[in-house]
Amino acid sequence: MGSKVIQAVTVSESLYFMKGQLKYLAACGYDIKAMSSNGSYVEKFEKQEETQVLLIEMEREISLLKDFKSLVKCIRIIRKEKPDIVNASTPKAGLIVTLAAYICRVPIRIYTLRGLRMETTSGLKRQILVAAEKVAAGASTHCLAVSDSLKSRIAEFGIAPIEKISVLGKGSGDGFNIAEFQKTAEVEETIKANRKEYGLTEEHVVLGFVGRMTKDKGITELIDSFLALHKTHPNLRLLLIGDYEMADPVEERIQKEIKENPYIIHTGYQGNPVPFYHMMDVFVFLTKREGFGNVAIEAALSKVPVIAANVTGAKNTIVDGKTGFLADPENPLDILEKLELLILAPEIRRQMGEQGYKWAVENFSNHVMWKELDRYYQTCLADSLKPAGQTHI
Repeated sequence: MGSKVIQAVTVSESLYFMKGQLKYLAACGYDIKAMSSNGSYVEKFEKQEETQVLLIEMEREISLLKDFKSLVKCIRIIRKEKPDIVNASTPKAGLIVTLAAYICRVPIRIYTLRGLRMETTSGLKRQILVAAEKVAAGASTHCLAVSDSLKSRIAEFGIAPIEKISVLGKGSGDGFNIAEFQKTAEVEETIKANRKEYGLTEEHVVLGFVGRMTKDKGITELIDSFLALHKTHPNLRLLLIGDYEMADPVEERIQKEIKENPYIIHTGYQGNPVPFYHMMDVFVFLTKREGFGNVAIEAALSKVPVIAANVTGAKNTIVDGKTGFLADPENPLDILEKLELLILAPEIRRQMGEQGYKWAVENFSNHVMWKELDRYYQTCLADSLKPAGQTHI
């Protein structure tokens, strides 16, 4: 039997971050299980990965009594399972599961950070979030960041020393299934039907966005940029894929514009966004913060050039000037100039789309990332057998 591993997230929906990963690691010889709160995705995940999900209820927000109960139950589970490695990600699982692993003296305790919520907060809330991250990182033996820029920010906030933090390859949490983004005959039919439904012709240039419709995702900046450009480019259209979230609401002015503007197409959440990526000419990602920014890579895998905000996480999802452009999210003119360049230059869009696809395939496929994780686990296991202070991660 190989090394025993538990990979934990807070809610069952986040198990999606590990789709295919656990099955791959099991084939590499690990005895691997997942851990999360109960939810609708648990049963499906267990069947897909052919493994067990250990259930422990965890609240996303701070709740001292419930968090303590979760910690006690987690300690019991870990003592029973006796893992060699515990890898916890998402903030609450990172805190509770890593603490429980520390109390149980699990040899390798990895805290995987997928983003920093405090980057767009201030005051007491920021202090609380930083403190929680420091506890989780302090209880771990190793930290993983999903991008190089996130690694730097973690160190800047004093959450963990830079030498304790690693990044797998070029970054991302799980990599991407390249085959899912191919323009198959079925996808072509869906694109054709959608373009007809939305009144899109070959004369239109489509700017697109996929993700949560929140202030943090830069929706206000996106809408304002579109409105400014549409005055001189009447063939411009904006395609928005995603639902609003009330935890970080988009201002009413912007919601009204999205609803009433005939040149803005808002479809809401789509279970399969791939056909919609292929309908876009430029993907616009003006997020305020990210851990990595999966949607930018998904757009690249659909051969769509990306304009991304030059912020944590997002900046690692493109090669500036080659697969798209980085834009200063605080400089509306910079955003407009780079968008207009791509609006006016279909050949540059095509070239950047092709280069983005090649770069994404080479660096972010599932198997590239899974091999990196296997290699990382093996390094951690080898280091755990060395005298204190002699590590090579």
